[in-house]
This record gives sequence, C-alpha cells and structure tokens, in this order.
Amino acid sequence: MERKIDYQQVERAIILVFFLISMAAFAFNPSSGTNRVEPVLASNEIQAYAAAMPNQGWAPLVVHFSAFGSRSTVGTIVRYEWDLDGNGRYDTDATSENGYTSYIYKKSGTYTITLKVTDDQGNVATDSIAVTVRYPGSSSVDYWTIFDNSTVGRVDIQVTSADWAAIWEDPEAKLTIPANVSLFGEQLDNVGLRMRGQFSLRESGDKKPWEIDTDYFVDGQEFHNLRQLMFLNNIGDPSMLQEKLAYDMMQFAGVPASFTRYVEIWIDISDDDQPALFWGVYTMVERVDRKFLANRFGRDNASGNLYKASHASRGPMDLIYYGPEITDYPTQNGLYAYGKMTNEEEGDYADIIYLMYVIDGVEYESPEEFAAALEQVFNVDSFLRYTAVVNLLGNWDIYQYTGNNYYLYNNPGTGLFEWIPWDLNWGSNPHHPVFGGQGPGLVARAPLYERVFAVEEYRVRYAAYLDLLVRVWFTEENISARASYYYELIAPLVRQGDGDRMYFGDAPNFPVEEFDNSWLRLVDFTRQRRDYVLSILAGDAWRSPGFIDSENVIP
Repeated sequence: MERKIDYQQVERAIILVFFLISMAAFAFNPSSGTNRVEPVLASNEIQAYAAAMPNQGWAPLVVHFSAFGSRSTVGTIVRYEWDLDGNGRYDTDATSENGYTSYIYKKSGTYTITLKVTDDQGNVATDSIAVTVRYPGSSSVDYWTIFDNSTVGRVDIQVTSADWAAIWEDPEAKLTIPANVSLFGEQLDNVGLRMRGQFSLRESGDKKPWEIDTDYFVDGQEFHNLRQLMFLNNIGDPSMLQEKLAYDMMQFAGVPASFTRYVEIWIDISDDDQPALFWGVYTMVERVDRKFLANRFGRDNASGNLYKASHASRGPMDLIYYGPEITDYPTQNGLYAYGKMTNEEEGDYADIIYLMYVIDGVEYESPEEFAAALEQVFNVDSFLRYTAVVNLLGNWDIYQYTGNNYYLYNNPGTGLFEWIPWDLNWGSNPHHPVFGGQGPGLVARAPLYERVFAVEEYRVRYAAYLDLLVRVWFTEENISARASYYYELIAPLVRQGDGDRMYFGDAPNFPVEEFDNSWLRLVDFTRQRRDYVLSILAGDAWRSPGFIDSENVIP
C-alpha cells in the first residue's frame, strides 16, 4: 500500500529543525548575548551621550558620531561600542578612537543608532539617537542641479530703461518691475524683479540684493518647481564666502537649512544700444517657503504656521511671554515681531503664543521640569545644533543678541516648532563666547537661550556638537580647502566687464584687494577660534549652568 506524504507536516518539521539549530547556535555563541543591543537605564555611576552630525539629510549621507560628554563618576570608561546600522547588534568597537566613528548611509529611512559605554568597574550605559536619510528623488526640487556647487550659474536680466530707473528712485520701497530672465540658459519671460533685504539693501551702494518672483505676473510660472529666487549680495563680507560656508556648515550640523550656490548677474537694458552690464557675483539662497518645508518635513507636513524673525522691520522676535493675546505684544512699524509667512489670512497666533508661554510664562520647579515641558512643543535638538554653528562662527546678529535671522515652523506632523536659520555670517573675535553671554543689546532677555542652557543634558549635547564641528568640519584644513575652492571658482568673474559692483561700482564697498586676501583671514580665524573652543571643552567647567567663557561679544 502506497503511503501519501503529508508535505505540510514535512515543512513544519523542517522549520522546527532550523529553529532548534538557530537557538542552539545562539545559546553557544558567547558574543551573541553581550553584543545584542539592549537599553540600559541611566545611573549615577555612568552616563552615555551619543551625538551625530548630520542627523538628517539626503542619501548617500556620511554621518560622524561621538561619545563626547559620556563619563563614569566611579572609574574610567574603557570601551565604546556602536550599533551604527540599527541592526540590533554592536558591530563597531570605537574604543581606540575614544568613541569617535563614522558611517555612510546609502538607503533612505530612519535608523536608530545606539552607543554603549563600559567603565573599568563593569558599569554600562547606553544612549540612542535617530538618523533620518531621505532619498534624493523624493524631493520636489532637484537641488543637486539647481544649486550646483561646481559652477557659477549665469543669470541674465532684461528690463526697460523706464522700469530700471523706477526701481532705483527709492530702493527701500522695493518696487517690483517686469523683467525677462535667462536662468542658467533657460528663458522665463515677464517675471517680477525687485530689491530685497534691510541692512543689505541700505548699505550696499550699487550692488543691491535681488529677488525674482517667477509667478508675479504669470500665474503658476515656475523655474524647476521654484517660484522665488533670492540673490544675496554678501554685504560686509569682502571674501563673499561667509554666507556660503555658513550654510554648508549648517547642513553638516543637521539643521534644516537652505541650499546655496554662486551666480553671476548681468543686467541688459532692452531699449538702449549698450551691451549687458555685469553686475556682480551673488549667492543664490533657497527661499524658506512651503516647498522648502515639504522637502524637509514631508509633503503632508507643509501646511503649518511659519514665522520669520526680522528685527529691522518688525522688532526683535525675543520669545518673551507678554500675555495670551497677540495684542499684548510690542509692535514696530505697526507690525508684530512674529511675522507670519504662511496662513497670513487666518491671523491666528495661538500656537506661537503658547510656545512663548511654555518658554517664559511658567515658573518651573527645576530645569528638568522645564525641559520636559519644552520638548512637548519644540525641537530642542535642532536649536542646539543651530546655536553651536552660529556661536562657533562668532555671529552676533542672532536670537540671543538681536532676536533676528531665524524662522520658527510649527510642524503639523509632530506638533513641534522647528528652528530654521537665515541670513548667516561670521564674526571676527576668536574669543566670542560659546557658553553664556548676552548683548550687544537689542533684546532685553532671550528666555529660550537662558533656560535651555540651564539644563545639564542640553549643555552636554550642545558641547558634543561643538566638539564634532571643530574636529570634523570647522578645521583649518577643511575651511582652507573649501574657501580656496570657492575663491578660485568666483575670482575669474569678479573683474569681468566693468567689474563686480561691490569693488568697482560708483560706490564700492571694498577695494578689490580685500577680495583677494580675505579668504585667508577666514582660515586664520578658523584656526584661532578652533583652538579657543577646544580649550573650553577640554575641562568640565562648561557643565555648570552658570559658566560663561567670555564676556566679550562685540565683533
């Protein structure tokens, strides 16, 4: 009699055998249990701090990690282990590098990265961080073409003599005139052209900053999915490198920052017999708008309220809590400092008023209680990363000094406000404070800065970000390489035609020799500044909430 084979029973038996074999292998593999990622509760004996730069960006993404700030109060840390790919195992031993390591993420996704530290007493602590990698194709803007750093894009602007004269009658009126433009070889007709900025507009002589609105006269007209193009004139910076390098540094730090590139602008008066005039080399900066928000926080998360700090026109956005209604807050030029850039027609400021209430309107029992409340409404980590960059650069035209040059975005996907940088520059004082310090005086108080830096964990994470910056990016070698590259890229263009208006116009801001030499001064500042910051981080005094490393903040 022929016996029928029950294939389902055979399959179950095979699965059982493989399961028993794998369990036996796991039981007899002495490294499996010890190498598996398991969270360890913090203790007074040992603390672990994991830091990453950047923590978000587009693939392929090179991320640098550190264990800076990790410590044992009863011994010495003798081992640093990382799970860098999020596979649940400590595959990287970074002990010989004191916890520093790096990894390349080639696939999109959010990775949970875990650090484990062990001291010579056998105490263990872990800390985890998230790294978010986006696929470039998911972006609505081809940043890698539009903001190509390997070339200087050419922008030709054609206007009539009457319109050109009208726009110069009162530059601060920011009159919009029609223009035809060629953007990197692509023609767009009947766009809106206007001057932009505040200080950069008033103090810039002939070389004004410009803005092109592609859809100002033609509804829906775009340039590669961008509707507004911003051209900054680098006022006050003879090197024309500071803004570009600062935005590059923000991206390395993991801050949601604009893309940038260099362009050369030519002006052609259409109804005269003269050839087009070279106006200068500019830095094109991505505008912070809904497209920017969608490409940083997701297309479904671009509908929230966006606020811009611009002290010259609206007064300092200092985040001081004055009361539950927007009418309780100071105004300048008839405007509230909290300028809405999206959903303006709604006139609803409840979200940012509540943020200010959490920051400044509550007396907390401890800094830790404040931190717990703040993290329910605000992405503190992004603020720490931003502050590390601007303080390292010695920038004083920022939140804690002037209440200026940043955006706050209420991300509907997380319910958290995000900090977005704008209008970046460098200082010149290598001893500019990195911890503490207020002034030069446009804000009476900066409660977010003051209260955040009273929290020990935030101070440690901020210090870790400073440490990564001065070890990896803000080094004499890296800044020298980048600065010389950009200098060589734009230098041949500065003297073309009648010359860049910053140096050769009717009212030049600098002699051209300043351009030739100033990039070397940036490198020298980097060396001095880095040495100063490393000297501060070498001790433990910075852990104290009352620590101020320097009172000198005037550049």
